[in-house]
Amino acid sequence: MRIAVVGGGIGGLTAAVALLRAGADVTVFEQVSGLLPVGASLQLGPNATRLLRELDLLEPLRAVASRPEAVDLLRWDDGTLLLHVEHGDAAELHFGTPQLDFFRPDLHRVLVAALPPGVLRLGARVVAADDDGVVLDGGERVAADGVVAADGIRSPLRQLLVGREEPTFSGTVVYRGVIPRAAAGDLHPDGTNRYWIGPYRHGVSYWISRGELLALNLGVQQADWSEESWTREVPAEEADAYLDGWDDALRERVRRCGTVLRGGVFVRQPIDRWTYGRVTLLGDAAHAMEPFQAQGAAQAVEDAYVLGACVAGCAGDVETAFRRYERIRMDRAVELQAQARDAGFEFFLEDGPAQRERDERFRRLPDTQPFGTRQRVWEYDVRAALTEASTATP
Repeated sequence: MRIAVVGGGIGGLTAAVALLRAGADVTVFEQVSGLLPVGASLQLGPNATRLLRELDLLEPLRAVASRPEAVDLLRWDDGTLLLHVEHGDAAELHFGTPQLDFFRPDLHRVLVAALPPGVLRLGARVVAADDDGVVLDGGERVAADGVVAADGIRSPLRQLLVGREEPTFSGTVVYRGVIPRAAAGDLHPDGTNRYWIGPYRHGVSYWISRGELLALNLGVQQADWSEESWTREVPAEEADAYLDGWDDALRERVRRCGTVLRGGVFVRQPIDRWTYGRVTLLGDAAHAMEPFQAQGAAQAVEDAYVLGACVAGCAGDVETAFRRYERIRMDRAVELQAQARDAGFEFFLEDGPAQRERDERFRRLPDTQPFGTRQRVWEYDVRAALTEASTATP
């Protein structure tokens, strides 16, 4: 089987690895002509890393990542501790694999290195796709038995398949920055991931890149910008201006970034199907979500793993494989979209009765979820859904 994967991001590259293991002949078409170090930080929870272990990617990824030892949720104005949960060895034992935190370019390089020569085709912009393959800018047609549209939140292929509908602005702008350890060690001397939550703002700081970089992410509601971008660089002072009255420990992290990347958070509304004949959607092209459960990349990994497993067992029937993938993945992705949105609402609460009730829930949470607010998300194992689907009537 010849499978064309459109898009060389995390979802597309992971899908390529999974499809190659399934025995497919894979080409990844990426429109950029060179691999650039784009983006700042991201997290992959155990629901994704256990699948990456199955794809023989966990150990090379662990070598470039950081593993948190604990997570603290903090009050916005004075850093008061709202919730502390241990991670480290205890969490890895519980889930079977770790949460890993990445500098996005590190993760991307490992995925590219996992592909055999000739699989990744750079400078190849796909302008159309159908059951017979893809068409590149300039008119070249490349035959394929199946096409995976992993071409991002503004997916041109989704537009062709679904009709013209634009991503929706979530109301949140995120500033992302990194600080070298030499300039941040005094601010963040341990391996604890810290989250400041408060009215219309949400700050996160954690180590990435083997502990050599400190990541800083700041979510701002009611901001002055709503442009979707991974590359728009602005002075850190712009982000700091939204933090009047906030804990100076967070503000100092923002200031030491010097410059930050600014981007509006856009989402995709759920649709009735992802598969159109022998063309299917994957990752942000299918289900772009808000970042408050740190599941955007992880859900793309779940997609990729399931897609590979479905193709491996399809006996050459790509359309049936793609529809099986869709059935297994759609409900889970839609559920995570809703959970991410709700987590944002909870984080951004104004001070008052609802906020105090939330803080009390956080204090009681270790009684039932000793590994924090995302424990249920991480315990989900998509391999069980694959097994259930294999015994169900087609």
